[in-house]
Formats: sequence, C-alpha cells, structure tokens
Amino acid sequence: MLFNVLNLDVQQLDTAQFELRSKAQSLQHGRHIYRFEHQGQFYWLKAQQQGVYATVEQGFAQEWNFYKQYAQSSHLSFLLPCELMDAAPIHIQPQGNSHDISSHYSQVYSRALILSEAQAIFAMGNLPEYTEAIKHIFLRVFEAVDALHQLGWIHADLKAEHIVQLDGQIKLLDFEQAQQVADIQCQGMTATPRYMAPELFHGQPKTAQSDIYALGIIFYEWLTQQRLQAKSYHDWAYLHCQRLHIQLPIHLQAFLPLLNHMLAKSYSQRATSIAELKLWLSG
Repeated sequence: MLFNVLNLDVQQLDTAQFELRSKAQSLQHGRHIYRFEHQGQFYWLKAQQQGVYATVEQGFAQEWNFYKQYAQSSHLSFLLPCELMDAAPIHIQPQGNSHDISSHYSQVYSRALILSEAQAIFAMGNLPEYTEAIKHIFLRVFEAVDALHQLGWIHADLKAEHIVQLDGQIKLLDFEQAQQVADIQCQGMTATPRYMAPELFHGQPKTAQSDIYALGIIFYEWLTQQRLQAKSYHDWAYLHCQRLHIQLPIHLQAFLPLLNHMLAKSYSQRATSIAELKLWLSG
C-alpha cells in the first residue's frame, strides 16, 4: 500500500540523512520518529517496532487506520498531507541524537507514516498583539476540531503540539487516541493529565466536551503565556477538579466568558459542541 499524497519517491530518499527525534520514553516503547529534508522541504516519518509495548503499538495501529480511511479525502482540510507505506519493508540508518546506542543502528519497519512538517500555532512567545488576530486563530482551530467532530470522531488527546498550521490552514496531529463518537468507551489513562477534563479523573469516558476542555486549557495557557504546574497525576486531578481558577490579563478579558464556557468543571455546564463556541466567538 502507498497513499502517495506527498508525491515522494520513497525508494529514492536518502534514509541515512534521517534524524531520529524520538524522546527517550518513546524509544523504550519502540516508537521511532524521524525528521528529514527532501528537495528543500521537511517531513516527519513515524514508525513503530512490533513486540515492544502493546499499548503504544495499538495507538500506532489506530492512527494508521484513521489515515487509511481519510487520508485521500481532499475535503478534510484539517489533515496534513501524508503517505502510508507498507508495500515493502522500510530500512533506515538514522543520524540519531539519542543516548540509546541501539537507536543508531539500521532499523527495519513494516509500516511507516510520513507527514509534512508544519508550524506550531500555540508556541509560547507567539501570541498576537491584537485581540482580533487571536479571535481569528481560535475560530480557525474551532473549525478544524468541529470538522473532526462532524466526521463522527473525537480527538481524545488534544494538546498544544497537536495543533499546527500548514499553508495557512489549521491541521490536527496524532490520532492515536481518536475515538468514533458511536463507539465511545471508558479507557485506561491514555490522555495527558495537563489537558484532562475533570470527569476523566473520575473514570468517565472521553467525549466532545472533554475535547472542548482540552482546547480550553490550550487557549488559556497561550493567552496567559504561562504553563500550568503540577508535580503528579494526583496534583493534576486536584488542579482540574478543584483548584483551577481562570484569570486573564486586563487586555484579554474579552476571552474570559469563552474560557469559562470551555473549562466548566461540570460537563453539564460546559459547552456541548464546538458549533456553540464558534457561534459565541463570532457573535
């Protein structure tokens, strides 16, 4: 199989120039992420070793199947251009920047996912000066997440680094935890505590409203240019379920009602849909 959306000739790529960028824990779980350049453009290759860590392997398979189903749907503008490869084993001799010696040897993968490199949206220090510019970005992000929800899916692991921009369009990354709304179920602790809605700490299933809460945290940290702090899972639970109190600088007070609507501790008081938030923000 080869979905050649990126028009890359994979067999002609110089894989010796691939730079391994996986974090230490990801390497331990068999997750290998490479960055490489081809004809002046940068790309990321994502691959998973088999028989290393079952939960991570399931996440890779989930994302693979998601892209397999939707990668060639040109109307889904929230997806990055990608290629899915499993027609032949992929051999990579990485440059590597890891202290894990084994990561510097040639690796062989039966499957890989290649994605275009895109620009971070919610990087610290990247907050526009004017309220209207911020509002415009929020609306575009809402449109991307709403498109996913309208497709019948929730992302279930939204975080700042999973929202990027390419060619003026907002894109979503990492669909390893994505769930179809018709098949929502309670799972293990597969979300990032920093972005977890209060009900998830009580074992409730992820929903569109937990996606909304995660977006609210992303927006809040970006507006304040400060990262929330907690030292443990228990501390994150206490912060989200009890201690979080939304405060914004005076010049950004216009966004306070929006954040309160997104970050209500009880999901019965939280916005029920992205469409509701879009209507409020554009009103």
